[in-house]
Amino acid sequence: MITRRQFIRRSAVIGTAAWLGREAGLVTEVMAAENDRGLPRVVHGRHGRAVLWSEVSGLYRDWVDQDAVSSILNASVRRLKGGTLDEAWRSVFPLANPESRILAIKVSCNNSNDSVNGAGNEIDAVPEPAIAVVEGFIRAGGLEQNVHIYDGSDEYPIRYIASWFREKVVARFPQVMFHDDAFSNGGYPAGPYHPSTHVTWSAGYESPPPEMSIYQLVLDADYLVNIPIVKPHGFANVSLGFKNHFGSVNRCARLHPYLQEDVPQASVLADIMASPRDPTNPNVRSIAEKTVLTVADMLYASACTHFNTIPDPWITFGGEWPAALVVSDDPVALDSVLIDLIEAEPRHGSGDCAQIKSYVRTYLQHAEGLGLGAHDQVDLPVGELHDPSRMNYQKIDYHYLELFRGGAELMLSRNLDGSIQLSWDHYFDGSFEVYRAGNADFSDQSLLAVTSEKTYTDRSAPDRAYYRVVYSG
Repeated sequence: MITRRQFIRRSAVIGTAAWLGREAGLVTEVMAAENDRGLPRVVHGRHGRAVLWSEVSGLYRDWVDQDAVSSILNASVRRLKGGTLDEAWRSVFPLANPESRILAIKVSCNNSNDSVNGAGNEIDAVPEPAIAVVEGFIRAGGLEQNVHIYDGSDEYPIRYIASWFREKVVARFPQVMFHDDAFSNGGYPAGPYHPSTHVTWSAGYESPPPEMSIYQLVLDADYLVNIPIVKPHGFANVSLGFKNHFGSVNRCARLHPYLQEDVPQASVLADIMASPRDPTNPNVRSIAEKTVLTVADMLYASACTHFNTIPDPWITFGGEWPAALVVSDDPVALDSVLIDLIEAEPRHGSGDCAQIKSYVRTYLQHAEGLGLGAHDQVDLPVGELHDPSRMNYQKIDYHYLELFRGGAELMLSRNLDGSIQLSWDHYFDGSFEVYRAGNADFSDQSLLAVTSEKTYTDRSAPDRAYYRVVYSG
């Protein structure tokens, strides 16, 4: 039995090392585990040093470590697909003639109302997950000039993929294309409704939604990679992988009234993902069929709101940043897990955040009925910390990978008098708990000190020991 306080200590570990050692970082094997039940897999990968914003100065988006983010995605794709890293990425992008294939990456710039500065310090897309996807696409044989990063809205105010975002991408991949501002560099298909170019609405609506055409780039792409941000939403209650595709159709604001009227037989979110579908043309592939990967951005994320908010650390992760990507090739399974992660954040129900509404999972029920993936959920009591080991699903194969156990690096050295000098770097100031153990799994750990300093001297150190430091707020 793990008490709440014990779990905080386990989940917020920020450094583990033998004496004269240093946190190596990769602490979880990333090869694909067997999936005997044949269930859709969701991989939740975390690297505690992926984001390093102190909340004191600068913008959160300037404190993202590309190497750490790429390591999360690479490890998650290997766990998802198996084999070597090259083999895993070729499984993500499996079509022949990779050098001619078009990849469209859907990002989430919902707060980006300035063409240069984007969203400022409000929660919004950061480029590092998209860069990691481009790296994987090239590893699989794709070409950067065939990569298109997009988010479109022809509603006021226009959302932009701002120049600060583009500059980070083109610094690594100068030939990548961008599409925003009412779908410049592309456009919507002209003409009246056609099943190969428009959303097909299910028959279960009391009154059908308006006619919606799909962005031409989405229709032309061979592959789609969806990168939503993990956050709640005013109308939909959550804004995850399915909701992110509001930026793939025209005049999406007209659909907001329908978001709270979903029933298992009709859902605008599910119907967009299932479109286009043309019974007369078997070559027409839906958004879901083209979506080879969904990479949920949970680096900072937002536990409470989707507009006009600066990211806050999550209680779930010991008061640190989530520092994670959640990855799957099953869009329904992924959103199922993401809703559980948001709902498990203890601030929900405390007055700081709105609770998850009863209707929120109806779009996943409809999507499952359309054959788009597997919907499931776990019941975590309100206010209880998310424990990855307890996320046991009946219809989803969920994996938690911890590549680096928290937000600090721990350095150790032995002094001339035999004592051990510990020092650590953490993006937050606050209180830290220092532990020592004789076993590498810390099963026999003892608390040495609680300190607000980022250094400690163990004057009773044995010849060999393991140490870790826990950020406690």
